[in-house]
Amino acid sequence: MCRATLVAVGVVVAVVRGSSVGASPLPVRVSTQATHQHRLDAARALLQESPLIDGHNDLAWNVRMFLHNKLHSFNLSSDLTKQKPWMKSPFSHTDLPRLHRGQVAAQFWSVYVPCESQYLNTVQLLLEQIDVVKRMIASSPGDTVLVRSSAGIMEEFQRGRVASLMGVEGGHGLANSMGVLRALYDLGVRYITLTHKCHTPWAECSQAGPSPPNTRGLTPYGKEMIREMNRLGLMVDLSHASGHTARDVLRTSHAPVIFSHSAARALCDIERNVPDDILSSLAVNGGIVMISFYTNFLTCGEVATIQDVVAHINHVRSMAGVDYVGLGAGYDGINRTPEGLEDVSRYPELFAELLRDPSWSLQDLKKLAGLNLLRVFQRVEQVREELLAVMPSEDIIPIHDIETRWPCRYKFASLNDART
Repeated sequence: MCRATLVAVGVVVAVVRGSSVGASPLPVRVSTQATHQHRLDAARALLQESPLIDGHNDLAWNVRMFLHNKLHSFNLSSDLTKQKPWMKSPFSHTDLPRLHRGQVAAQFWSVYVPCESQYLNTVQLLLEQIDVVKRMIASSPGDTVLVRSSAGIMEEFQRGRVASLMGVEGGHGLANSMGVLRALYDLGVRYITLTHKCHTPWAECSQAGPSPPNTRGLTPYGKEMIREMNRLGLMVDLSHASGHTARDVLRTSHAPVIFSHSAARALCDIERNVPDDILSSLAVNGGIVMISFYTNFLTCGEVATIQDVVAHINHVRSMAGVDYVGLGAGYDGINRTPEGLEDVSRYPELFAELLRDPSWSLQDLKKLAGLNLLRVFQRVEQVREELLAVMPSEDIIPIHDIETRWPCRYKFASLNDART
């Protein structure tokens, strides 16, 4: 059913929510001479027709930090701008009312545990975070639902609910285990960020400084992890990974990769951002860089504007192509946001700003909003189908990679121990 009709400087946009992606005809561009309100109306119409997918949101960790994962006084469908402790926190940018105002169709919730838990109780903490994400979603069934596939995103978009997905932020949460990796997929996790602010025994993070032994880029066991992720249908996330790790992954993975919340190093020269040579290689791999809104990544400072976000988007587009850029703001995990993009409700403003640029067509903006990520997700699922005949990996991390850093663990003996 036609939901809205927009007239903007002689351009008529018919918006049909629930039609197949890209099926309805669109004008090529909105006039750059259009008023801000006309551009904003055009942006809202575009996001009604084609899904906006955000790659990274840290609300679940705030639930642990603020509420110790106790949800009796928390409802994602509430206006958190009027509730303590959320209303005064610089890390609070998200709730379902604002997601709806921002026309966010799908949200990847970050499942994060600190690097300090590595070699300790990291798996327990990770499972508790998955549990709180699932309970948080289940408490608002009219507004959001957990989905596990690219098709699920489109189904919920057509129903008008926010599709919720999970991504594990930090390979240290896997405890170096193929079995844990597979269990996380079964629980609904659909991407793994290989590292956070710490190296794992099999992958190097982007933080400057010396690496542990045998951890320059990916180790052989790390490459086997990537192949197992390909087999499962888990997206490989390279945000936080070092350049060495990213290049090793690009040489190893049979499926496209993602950077769930990163920016361009050419515009802010920090290790955390993506260098141009890796951006240029994305067209070969088919992957995507989803732009972070953290001011420190955008300008290497504490202040940024919506124009700085646009500059990073345009740089990725110039180096990789329009098919390889998306959005992963990192809301609720950042305490400084760009002027004009203060929370998740402000996404239409970004698209209104991009409509000032005559090089952006409406179809290109659909790709940025979510079609690029859907393409990556679909291809990852296709690779999984192509690898159905491949047996699960039974590799175990070499003992010398972890012996000195993980002394307190159960060690299986080769003899048959009495269990009576």
